[in-house]
Amino acid sequence: MDKVIVELCDNYRIDRVTEALEKLFEGMGGIGSIIKPGMRVVIKPNLLTAKKPDDAATTHPAVVQAIAALVQKAGGLVCIADSPGGPYNIPSLKRVYAVTGMDEAADETGAQLNFDLRVEKIDNLDALIAKTLKILKPLHDADLIINAAKLKTHRFMVYTGAVKNMFGSIAGLEKADYHLRMDQHDEFADCLIDIYLATKPQINIIDGIIGMEGEGPGSGVPKYLGVLIGSKSGFAADLAALDLINVDYRQVPVMKRAEERKLFDAGQVVFEGADIGSIRCEDFDVPALAYPGRRRLGRKILFLIEKIFRPKPEIIHEKCVSCGKCIEVCPPKTIRKNEENKVVIDYGKCISCFCCHEFCPEKAVRIRKNAARRILEYRRTEGGDK
Repeated sequence: MDKVIVELCDNYRIDRVTEALEKLFEGMGGIGSIIKPGMRVVIKPNLLTAKKPDDAATTHPAVVQAIAALVQKAGGLVCIADSPGGPYNIPSLKRVYAVTGMDEAADETGAQLNFDLRVEKIDNLDALIAKTLKILKPLHDADLIINAAKLKTHRFMVYTGAVKNMFGSIAGLEKADYHLRMDQHDEFADCLIDIYLATKPQINIIDGIIGMEGEGPGSGVPKYLGVLIGSKSGFAADLAALDLINVDYRQVPVMKRAEERKLFDAGQVVFEGADIGSIRCEDFDVPALAYPGRRRLGRKILFLIEKIFRPKPEIIHEKCVSCGKCIEVCPPKTIRKNEENKVVIDYGKCISCFCCHEFCPEKAVRIRKNAARRILEYRRTEGGDK
């Protein structure tokens, strides 16, 4: 039986965040039962890209700072590590740490920011798809990983929280290769689950004080929710987060596949702390899944359905500054600049992974949907059904 704790936290004041986190750890048996003196503890936040904390695209630095301070108080040695989108190099890490507020969190606590670019190849015996993978060396070497995720919608996978956050264990542009090879929801979901199982974060905390709705995970709208969620199970933590935003967990590929693989049982999750029913957000705007029921269709029909109904990214040229970030992160390399230095997409090769949308710093990529798609898509509306 998995336990998840939900604690109210109305803002990012460090004292408020610390108090809520202390209650989360108490609900998990007390931080002293988890962290032992001398332990090498890695905090793995969501550092999607160089976005300011108020954009709600990354784990808030106050949450990371408070976790680090509590771990240090228990005697742990803290490192903050993640692989943002794009190239995994020191200049990129420095920029992301500075813009997201991780520099300040490290300065306030003395925690180490990771600049070790090495990876470790591991065998993943529990995997369905990713049976071998390369993960960031500090995560491989850690005695304990604290997965500090952000509650957000995700244009391709519907939602991103604890389990998906561990995708950042894969270095740099290698993540694009996973998108390229696994461009179907369920297949990519299995891959994300495999990575989570391989990295084995012992503590999972979701920053839901201010989440992101709409066109997440990078271009959506901040949405106040006022909670922190904690569990030793990432699946249980995500179940609570989805309940909070009024989404049926079976509509989320990662959760659906985890249940089918018998990695978690929603009926065996125990909720403690705040009553989600009294704080549930009924109007959280959630992006679409692809046309439902497609897995029961033959391959030829599947191809036609995907071609007709799958949304596509579209460049908003009025906003685009031709920085080239979308070209850099595109897995199938289908984006280029034309003779007029305008960014264009070859839709014949596009796999609709939305990496361009996810990492565009100017919000110059929107999602284009045809009329049939808009009718059939799963979308949260005020007062609507799941």
